[in-house]
Amino acid sequence: GGDTGSITPTPSGAYAFWPIMSGPDHGKIASAVATDMNFTTWKMRGATIPIAPGATLSNYRDPTRGWKYKGKWYMGVGCGTKNGAEYCLWEAHDDTFANFTFRGALFSTKTTYGHTDKNIVWQPQDVAATMMECPDFFPLGDKWVLLGSLFTTNQWWVGTLTGDPPRFTPEKVGIIDYGNGYAAKTGTTMNPTPFSRRVAFAFTGWHEPTMPPNCGRSLVIPREVSVQGTELMFTPIPETRNLRIPDTHRTWTTTMIEATDSLIQGSHVELQMNCSAPSTGWDSIKQGQIGFRTLASLAGDKYIEIGYDFSKSSAYADHSKCCRQPNTIVQRAPLATTLLQQTLQLSVFVDGGLIEAYIGGRVLTPLVTPSVIDGMPDDRVSTAVNSANLNCELDVYSLHY
Repeated sequence: GGDTGSITPTPSGAYAFWPIMSGPDHGKIASAVATDMNFTTWKMRGATIPIAPGATLSNYRDPTRGWKYKGKWYMGVGCGTKNGAEYCLWEAHDDTFANFTFRGALFSTKTTYGHTDKNIVWQPQDVAATMMECPDFFPLGDKWVLLGSLFTTNQWWVGTLTGDPPRFTPEKVGIIDYGNGYAAKTGTTMNPTPFSRRVAFAFTGWHEPTMPPNCGRSLVIPREVSVQGTELMFTPIPETRNLRIPDTHRTWTTTMIEATDSLIQGSHVELQMNCSAPSTGWDSIKQGQIGFRTLASLAGDKYIEIGYDFSKSSAYADHSKCCRQPNTIVQRAPLATTLLQQTLQLSVFVDGGLIEAYIGGRVLTPLVTPSVIDGMPDDRVSTAVNSANLNCELDVYSLHY
């Protein structure tokens, strides 16, 4: 068995890599070569990449997809050494990925970018980084991007690649998901370029106090990945339109509705809000929120509120009225008004108690457990929040299960 692995196509074939989790080669990285390009049969090659110098059995796994730089092929493995969390770099002797030479750390860090507390709320205080899980490294536009889980955070770095052997220098760091985003890797085309489409696949994994009890991990909707300047941006993939139930589309404007007006009913819905910047600019707004209350009871006393808070310069997911058990949980994703586009777009996908919210390139994934005492799933409603008094257009849809 293995944790996470990868498949790399090259001109000579397609090669799969994964960590060996038991037996005499425990800790090493195994590989196989596809015997047909439909990837239906594979020839096992056994242990191919040894444990990197300085790494240990418990801190070495998750090989990345191979990548090419200045005519040479490389592959990385997530590891932890005395230098902290590392992307251990291996140079392939050729594009058959059969033999490798260790080239040190592509990148290492001894600290995280903040941390996730017991309530699955991101906090800005850094903590020690001892291991990099599930790394992913790829060119995107004119930058290079590194993804990695550091146990208490699931991070991205955007930067440059230089040298021989290559070394990655970050220019900006951020969080992949400011809610329950445990780990993520990306997929792309068979023969990617820096301008190929890049989609992130991720799953929830932390225990969240408001999540359904005895519930395991969940895959989230794949996310479109792009770079703007030095910011890594996540947006819903356009294929989410296929989830919409025909004839359920409703449109509103914030001037048409009251805060208590129901926009749509049910627990599987898509909520879109597009707000135009005032003539004085986003910086002129110092108070108020825009967003949605969803999974709300008919009485209006139970709901989760998701949106953008101008007083805090952050996207947020307020759990405090989501569930029967009282809580004070508010997840926040820092997002300065200087980073907002002329139109502020909020996209929320509700799948029962799993919610994904996208705003300004940030993502929040809260997990909640609305009680049937307060209303059955089909009786839940969604309403708009606009205490910032903006001009916004709303689009809502029911989604297929």
